[in-house]
This record gives sequence, C-alpha cells and structure tokens, in this order.
Amino acid sequence: MIECAVRADGVTSPAAAFLDHLSQGTWIEDPDFGDDFPDDAQISDYDKLLTFFRMLADEGEPPYTGAVNDLDDGIWEFKLGAKRLSFFDTPGDGTFNPKPRPDSAGKASRGRYYWFPDFDEYVRLGHAFPKTGQRTTDDDLDMTLIVREEDIEHDKR
Repeated sequence: MIECAVRADGVTSPAAAFLDHLSQGTWIEDPDFGDDFPDDAQISDYDKLLTFFRMLADEGEPPYTGAVNDLDDGIWEFKLGAKRLSFFDTPGDGTFNPKPRPDSAGKASRGRYYWFPDFDEYVRLGHAFPKTGQRTTDDDLDMTLIVREEDIEHDKR
C-alpha cells in the first residue's frame, strides 16, 4: 500500500502537497518549469508518478531502472526529470527497518531488479524536492529523514 507520510502534527504531508501542486501544474520549485502556470508538463508528470506508484504497489518493483534511487538509511526516491519524491517502507506499527540496495544479486531476493529490496506492507511518500545538482543536498536528505521519523512516530499513536 502506498500512502503519504505525515509530519508531527498528524495532518501536514509534504508528499500530498507536492502531488496536489503537480496535478494542477503549479509546483513552483520545479527546475523543469515552462513559461507560465499551469504547466502542462507537470500535470503529465503527475500522471507518470501515479503509474510509478501503481507499479510499485502491484508488482513490488519500479517501472524501470532509472525511476528510483536509494538515498540514505533506507530512504529511496522516485525520480522524474528533476522532480524527486522520497519514500520509505514500514510495517505500519511505529517501527522502521532500513532496506538498503542489495550490492549483489546473490544478496537479493528478487530477479528482474535484484538491486531493489522487498519492502514492508506500507510504502510512505515523504519529502519532495527538486534535483538541481549532481547529488541530493544535505538539507533535502535531512528533511527526508525528519519526515520519516515524524511519520513513524505518528504510527505509534
């Protein structure tokens, strides 16, 4: 099951806000942004991301190799152009067990994408951010971890 992670207040969801803006073509942080809003390319990218989510939920795999990447400490990201949306998995009981990228096919449990781990029941969409350089910024990595921590804590309630 794929859900949007929530912040400590139990209501705010960076992923939901990102997806809402993208669906309307109004995500202002987009480095791929066209000339004016609404941006039709963003609306199209929203539909593509929904397809990514469905494939992960239904097949347990990304739609293609470049659609996801591992970041840090069990945080992964969906990638579409310069748009990034972090995600992580949880059994939904307030715990988290990082799922890193297996470093060889022999250590993996799947075939087609050996490097993609088997996730727990819930995949949570976390922090959205633009990719503007070679590497994800420390601030964006930190925010992905904060959102995960707050969302996992919320599961304990």
